[in-house]
Formats: sequence, structure tokens, C-alpha cells
Amino acid sequence: MNNLATAAPAAQPPRNDYVAESYTTYHRQLRAFFQRTVGDTEADDLLQELYIRLIRQVDRAPPTNCKGFLFSAAANLLRDRWRRRAVRRLDQMDSLDAFDGSFKDAEEHDPSLWAEQIEQAEIFDRALARVSEKAASAFLCHRVEGCSYADIAGRMGVSVSMVEKYVSSALAELRESRL
Repeated sequence: MNNLATAAPAAQPPRNDYVAESYTTYHRQLRAFFQRTVGDTEADDLLQELYIRLIRQVDRAPPTNCKGFLFSAAANLLRDRWRRRAVRRLDQMDSLDAFDGSFKDAEEHDPSLWAEQIEQAEIFDRALARVSEKAASAFLCHRVEGCSYADIAGRMGVSVSMVEKYVSSALAELRESRL
């Protein structure tokens, strides 16, 4: 039987075994998850960062649901990546080198538009923080990554009906936040 799903904290294998087993079991699914949004090189970088997070977590207390932990952390990494890119674009606007003289480009990079988008992203993050981690992860997989409910259910180890409930609860919270 798989140690990742059934081991009690006292019976956990050593860290290296736990991480190696999780890598062998889930790395293809996680890489495909990242590749739907980013290129191969960045997917590899994100996968490496994800396993660094897993190692840190295992050092504190191994996750009882390794698959759930990995996919939730993967969704969080993509969200963090998007936020960093938005901030980086704003920083680039301070440089005259970033402006190529095109008014169309200037309109697309209007600082007030970026500030508004960052504010919306912060509202979005706060709204998702008010739902369960599983609901937020299911919502992001479905709406941001374009995954089907069946794919999400398989990844999370829950029924399609439960995924629908997760996504609905996230949508309800977002509606309340006026997004």
C-alpha cells in the first residue's frame, strides 16, 4: 500500500524516502499541471520549487494527504508567479527603456490600469483565502488552468460532485466580494 496516503505521522518513512516516493508518484501529473500554463523550462523550475516546499513541510510534519498538499501548493505557486509578473511589469514601467514609443503599448501599460488589476488580484486572493484550501485549488484548476471537473476530481482524490461543490463555494465567495 502507498505510504503517502496511509502512513501515520509516527510511522513516516525518512524524509528522503517520502519525497522520493512522492516524486515518483506525482511528478508527471504535476509537470503537466504546470505545462498547461507555462513552458517546459518554467514548468521544471516550478516543479523544483514545489518539491523544495514539500521537503520543508516534511521536515515540520509530513502532509497526511501528499497529493492534496502538492496540488494545492502547485496552484499557489502559479498564483504567486502571476502576482510577481504583475509587479515586475509595473516596475518596468518606471524605465524609459521599457517604452518603445508606441502609444498602443503605452495604453496597454497604463500604470492606473495595472494598479487596478493588482487591486483586483488582491481582492481575489482575499476572497479565495476565505474558502477552504481544496475549494480554492479546485476553482483555480477549473477557471485558471481550464481543467475539467473529472480531471480535478482525479487529482484531488474526491468525487466530481465534491469538485462542483468546491468550485461553487469559491464562486459564491467571489460574488460576495464583487469580482
